[in-house]
Amino acid sequence: STDWSAPLGDIVKGGTAPNHSNAHSGMGAWALATPIAVKLDGGERNHVLVGTSMGLVYALEVQYRGVRDGWPVQMRHPVEQKVLVEDVVGNTNLEVFVVDSGGDLVSLNADGEVLWARRLLEEDEEKDASKDRIHVIRGTSPMSMGDVEGTGNLAIVLVAKIATTERSHVDRPDSHDLSEYRLFAIDAVTGDDLPNFPMIFNGGTTLSSATALPQPLLVDLHEDQSHWLDTIHGFSEEDLNTIRSINREAAKQRSSSSHGGNGRGLHIVQPLESTLHIIEGSTSCAQAIDVGDHVPSMVQADDVHGTGGLDLVVTTEKGEILTLESEVVQYHPLNVWNAGVTRTPGSNNAQAHGYSSTQGIFVHPIARQFRDILGIYVPITFEIFDRRPNIENEPNRRVYQVDIRAGMSAKRTIFSKTYASTGVYTERIQIPFGPGYYALSVRLRTTHGIVYEDTFHIGFNVNYMGGLWWIVCFPLIVATVPILMFRRKPNWEEDEDYGGRGTGILGRMPPP
Repeated sequence: STDWSAPLGDIVKGGTAPNHSNAHSGMGAWALATPIAVKLDGGERNHVLVGTSMGLVYALEVQYRGVRDGWPVQMRHPVEQKVLVEDVVGNTNLEVFVVDSGGDLVSLNADGEVLWARRLLEEDEEKDASKDRIHVIRGTSPMSMGDVEGTGNLAIVLVAKIATTERSHVDRPDSHDLSEYRLFAIDAVTGDDLPNFPMIFNGGTTLSSATALPQPLLVDLHEDQSHWLDTIHGFSEEDLNTIRSINREAAKQRSSSSHGGNGRGLHIVQPLESTLHIIEGSTSCAQAIDVGDHVPSMVQADDVHGTGGLDLVVTTEKGEILTLESEVVQYHPLNVWNAGVTRTPGSNNAQAHGYSSTQGIFVHPIARQFRDILGIYVPITFEIFDRRPNIENEPNRRVYQVDIRAGMSAKRTIFSKTYASTGVYTERIQIPFGPGYYALSVRLRTTHGIVYEDTFHIGFNVNYMGGLWWIVCFPLIVATVPILMFRRKPNWEEDEDYGGRGTGILGRMPPP
């Protein structure tokens, strides 16, 4: 780790991840989460956001090897989870979301100023003010972001591990007793809890500081997902009121729900110990599945069986891999999460669910069908969308850099172009690497440096020998057809062997 802050003890007060190292004589400020690289203000300077076990969050300016003005920001507890960035206010600048191990959640603007801040256990702290036994947070999961209610507003989703202890033993983790898990869904604009949240789940009796909480998966498991394609083009106030009305009615009709529920919005898939909790975000309807073994990591979502449906992939502590298949939920590239704690392999800094992102790109079904393309050019149809409220007033931010790669490496870029507007585009590209099967990655880079990606697979001239066979044989076949169709058929009456008149081909008898 890089020591960007003052040294401190190897075991961090309030932290949940023990670190042992000989570096700095056992002292150091540890970077426990993956850094994130963006352009906070959409300018020319690249910024790396990283939190440390000192509770400091830095915005490092890469080119100038310094720290951006207004940073670092001090949290009360160690920052052990990845920082999230997204434009949720609508001013075409990025907001930064940070949670520390003690349950403090904050929203910052690009200059490090606090937009809102809250303590997840604020109500419990007020109730426990006169009690000897109090509630404390013993770590949180990484944050997820998505449109939980289906109204176009983003929410922060995370789960916290709640413990109880004597007030005098707050700094003694070995004296903490696990009480429960709480699943929070928090409005990213205001910091308020969404309706029906937080949800409480029973926990065990023992508390292990080494056990990390899996990140919540946000995914739409409804049978009908057609309304999402309208959301990426913007909602009117009438549309929002209609969706809220649908959610209220769906909450009253829990007994007669269709597949995935009757509400709009996303589902939350949260593993807790050996139980998989699937929750409809807009109504809080929940279903629990016991997989029989501890689930230590985030659930993934993709069409892993190639059936056109969406599958959930669950891994257990003993090395088992389970897939939960659905014949009803259709696959869509914006409704997948298939790269661990990031949505897609090449989108390390795009953390919002695909349907919920303010910007994005996806390949249309006509182009992503697996097939062997015989020819020189490959047609690819993709759509760019940008639903930031203020984007129409800032033409300098309407810059969409698209590149297509035959794989993941930048050295295998086969197409690059910058667009000035959103919409559907069809480009004909050439693959210079010869025949074979390819994973084509269509990537969009915004003015803030956020990368959105969609990947699909095709074959390119794999059976090119079949094409050579047609080139050689087809002209011969065409030339042979008229010969076979228009040749003159002999008449048996003109054949002397069959009693003909013997007039020959000239039609008369030969001279004697």
